[in-house]
Amino acid sequence: MLRIAFFGLLATVSMTAFSQKIISTPIGNPEILYNENGVSISSQLTECNNESRNESMTFKLLSITNSNANPAALKIREDMYYDTDGGNCRTCENPEYTFTFNLEQGETKAGNCYSDSNPALSIFVSMKDGYIKDVLSDFKMNVVRLN
Repeated sequence: MLRIAFFGLLATVSMTAFSQKIISTPIGNPEILYNENGVSISSQLTECNNESRNESMTFKLLSITNSNANPAALKIREDMYYDTDGGNCRTCENPEYTFTFNLEQGETKAGNCYSDSNPALSIFVSMKDGYIKDVLSDFKMNVVRLN
């Protein structure tokens, strides 16, 4: 349910991106979440500022890279814990948060502030002074290499 609300918000941002200015600012260094047999997943904490709407949100933008000479497929379950849920996982056991990614040799797929490339790769963390009060307190990934 949370993802649907965020996707709706992000769809609105992405549809009106031509008339709005969104500035992405990386925070800190990328974090390696998975690195096995030539496939890596990293996370970059990023502040996304929509100046025309005066909104500032923070996301973990994921990047999946296949540095192999052959295609690779991954099945990923995203487990998100938000502070308003009292330490309980909001997305665990929910099939809407399990994704399959097929990557060609040398391909990288990455999330962005617009969430137009692949919304599963943009994990909502928080919103400054906004109407979304949730704050991501923990994020875990269960990664299964399919080939």
